[in-house]
Amino acid sequence: MTLQDHRVVPKLRTPHEVLSGTDMNGAWATRHSFARSFLRRAAARRWSVAKTRLDFDAEGCGTAVYSVDAEGRKLSFIAFSRTLDESERTDRVIADAWDVTAALIEGDLNPDREADLRRNVPIQERGRVDPDTIILTRANRSARFFDYVSDCLAAGDQPDVDFIGPSPYLIRSTAFYGNGKFGLKEFADFPPDHPLAVPYRSQMLTAWLLRELSMDMVEHVAREKAFQRGTTAASLNAEWSKYLGLGNATGLGMVPFVINHPGYLDAWCRLREVPLAASLGQDYHPDHPDLARVAELLRQADRYLAEKHALETAPFLRAEAIRPQLQQLLAELQTYRSTGSEPARVLDRLHDVATALSPEARGLFASIVIELRSDFDDAAEALLTVPDSTWADTTMHCWELKQLLDTNYRWVRAYDFTDPERASYYWFSSEANEEPRRALRTGRRPGTVEHCTDIARRISALSEDLERFPAHCSISAFLLAHPAHRFAAARVLQTRPYYYGELRDNLIDAEFLPLSTQRFQLATYGMNNFSPQSTDWLRVTLFSGAPRAADINNGNDADDWLFPTAPKESAR
Repeated sequence: MTLQDHRVVPKLRTPHEVLSGTDMNGAWATRHSFARSFLRRAAARRWSVAKTRLDFDAEGCGTAVYSVDAEGRKLSFIAFSRTLDESERTDRVIADAWDVTAALIEGDLNPDREADLRRNVPIQERGRVDPDTIILTRANRSARFFDYVSDCLAAGDQPDVDFIGPSPYLIRSTAFYGNGKFGLKEFADFPPDHPLAVPYRSQMLTAWLLRELSMDMVEHVAREKAFQRGTTAASLNAEWSKYLGLGNATGLGMVPFVINHPGYLDAWCRLREVPLAASLGQDYHPDHPDLARVAELLRQADRYLAEKHALETAPFLRAEAIRPQLQQLLAELQTYRSTGSEPARVLDRLHDVATALSPEARGLFASIVIELRSDFDDAAEALLTVPDSTWADTTMHCWELKQLLDTNYRWVRAYDFTDPERASYYWFSSEANEEPRRALRTGRRPGTVEHCTDIARRISALSEDLERFPAHCSISAFLLAHPAHRFAAARVLQTRPYYYGELRDNLIDAEFLPLSTQRFQLATYGMNNFSPQSTDWLRVTLFSGAPRAADINNGNDADDWLFPTAPKESAR
């Protein structure tokens, strides 16, 4: 079976189902999320990570270097640490200073190169690096959690789960720059056999090493505090080492990105939909071991959600609202396992039940079902390399373009753009920091450049003029007469190869919720603990429950951290 061709997969969900904001509201990480697939490969191929240097003062300020041997490729992660006043810390991209700045590089870290990195990495966007520097990143300490955990360890104790709460991390990352920015290496320059040639792998490696750094820093600070107090510091125990993740916050910039890359959107959807359809299309005997695995994962999900009752999730469902829905699914599954006699498509039926319950229940159950299909791992990795698509077929006739509109963009007809509510917002780049923003159209200043995120409106206008143009004429002739539709025509042809290439949403609509698209993307990266802070941005956690460097060095990826739960001795 192939991940590329939707026609060979039974009961693949339709674009209308998959690409709606409602469905994306329930997205959860899966075994094919980038964080999971990265660590799975690192363990399988026996990557090794060494702490080359941890040169910190009593407050954890200084330099850290980690060396990585990734399938014979030598990589280094160098980080520069300082301490900021809490008033200087921000989740925003526009900050000028951070507690930690770091770079992932390829090749030797000699003194001259380190000196150059030391000048440029701490100033981030204002600096420039050599083309063998792969990723620039930065992060801030959590003033509440970092100091608290170092105090606990200095006293010889482990942290208390109730104090840490539902989002466990020590530092929060705010950006991962790559692919040619500021002189960085372009990802296209990686040869196909390079371990970082898979999209997003270098960012995931960098984020994971940031998490590793955060725990090494907090243990160092704890030892310094203990020395000053005349006590003996503890190290994080095995449970806490895996439970602590990396904090992150993200805003509106992710939405235009996925709009501008329909091939990525299609690939990310297939990562979920193809293995899901393959499992839902199978008959399962009541004693099939996969059903026992699903039952156990439903229990794990329930335990995970029980610990998240304090997490603010609106407008998504709260954890306590999802738990009874999972318990209903588990009860129906257990009934079939104990009373069924003939093979049946029980997971398909339960997926239908979950869909009727809520987007969150459906998305979570889908992630559990996808967990059954390890046979898709290699195909999923290959799927992420997306070739550029072009629209250069200018000889196409107008009637052919109309057919494509009817096949792929019929959903646009649901919007009446004579209603001002359907075009309430516009998207633009902030003059101060070049970040994507959206604002009410009524307050738009003359001359402000609007991003081409208004796909539905543009396609609607294209359809109207195309209906009045001779069907036998070429697209070139049509665009000569209607040059304003060049973008819309290009969009129709650009998305033609993709089954899941276009969001079924109007991004300028008064009712559009950016959080839906953001959640889908973040779940694809492998993040969890979604906590919206407004309609436009949210906080998340990455790598909570993931293996540490020592685990990977031993070839143990512990690939069972879909629903990470807190250390038991202090759990609720």
